[in-house]
Amino acid sequence: MRHKSALLSGLLGLAVLTSSPLAGAQTAPSAEDVKRAADAYDQGKRAYKDREWVAAAEHFETADRSAPASVTLELAMRAREKAKQLDRAATLAALALDRHPTDKKLAELASPILQRAEKELHRIRVECQPACDIVLGTKLVHGEPAERRTVFVPAGEHEVRAGWSGGRSISEKISAKKAGKSELSFEAPPEETTPPTTPGAGPTPTPVGSGAASGPGGPDPGPTAEAGSGLPPVVFFIGAGLTVAAGAATVWSGLDTQNNPGADRVREECAGQGTDCDLYQDGLSRQRRTNVLIGVTAGVGVVSGVIGAFFTNWSGGGDSKQATRIEPYVNVVGGASVGARGSF
Repeated sequence: MRHKSALLSGLLGLAVLTSSPLAGAQTAPSAEDVKRAADAYDQGKRAYKDREWVAAAEHFETADRSAPASVTLELAMRAREKAKQLDRAATLAALALDRHPTDKKLAELASPILQRAEKELHRIRVECQPACDIVLGTKLVHGEPAERRTVFVPAGEHEVRAGWSGGRSISEKISAKKAGKSELSFEAPPEETTPPTTPGAGPTPTPVGSGAASGPGGPDPGPTAEAGSGLPPVVFFIGAGLTVAAGAATVWSGLDTQNNPGADRVREECAGQGTDCDLYQDGLSRQRRTNVLIGVTAGVGVVSGVIGAFFTNWSGGGDSKQATRIEPYVNVVGGASVGARGSF
């Protein structure tokens, strides 16, 4: 059951990855990112089904953070709205329109939410140089670091903080009003240089930009994958080879079915004999063989893609300074395909 669940999560992860229109504009999520997104997506769907709206929204936002996709952003928006968190639903709606401007389904969902928010909440336009994370009070606003964001807050006092790498941040306080509007502009302060250490002077400070900084602007290092875990890459390449071989067999079988015995010959020699004609039965048998090969090719291709994306150790787990880096990719533009890419 555990392996079946992992396989289903992997397939969902592939759907999440390939559905994102940002896949070509940003660095593609790693296999581990996609797996995390699939797991969070599964948890979000269960919480949504149980009407646990806040929990569902948090899971969907986690999935979108790991592998940005319109479907997870849409579900997070719906969950926030059902939880009666109009401010957070509207903030997600503004992000959806910025990130997926051509998605009509998202626009139809986001537009009425934003119309309500403009009347009931306070809108804040935030500009950052360079791109920053936004924190409202103690809550991180969902979304990738950006130079421009639109945030909605209820009436009252609020602290808006912009964060960058190295723990750098700037904050401002605003007095929000119903149907009010504000504009904030932030510019990152210069990074502090770390003084060199001398022997016996204590532990070495964490370098700026190392990913271990705390605070709203500090990057999340995320879980560390266990070195050397997973299947060897050769398993994926064997699966890819089997897919190609099965595809070639399918093409041959299809051509053989068309030509042997051929529709014209069947009509001529089986006239008046019905479906009991031996030649007709021979053609029918070749047709079944082709259908079976089509199913086998598709199945082997899907399994190979999932193995390559989620169950293969592409790092090699070596200690050499110039280790080979290989990772799988899935392409759905102009026809589905799986493969691997990397540096040596």
